[in-house]
Amino acid sequence: MTQPWYTRHMPFFFLTFLFAPLTLLLLVWRWDQFDGHERGIKLFFAIGMTAFIVFGLLPRGSLPIILPVIGLLIALKLVLNLIKRKTG
Repeated sequence: MTQPWYTRHMPFFFLTFLFAPLTLLLLVWRWDQFDGHERGIKLFFAIGMTAFIVFGLLPRGSLPIILPVIGLLIALKLVLNLIKRKTG
């Protein structure tokens, strides 16, 4: 299975540096397309950059809004995976 262009090392680095929450969601969305070692490195980097942006750069009142949105999108992906496994 071929990986999308944005999962190569340099595009992934720049996407994570510029749009860390989006990259984290893309990583979770395409979770099954990565092998174990590659998955761990990319996940660590995406979570680290997302935490830096959320805790360091955004205004203080935005944390209660951002974290539930990211959590709900990850939960939606997990639910869709469960539905896909049961039906197919």
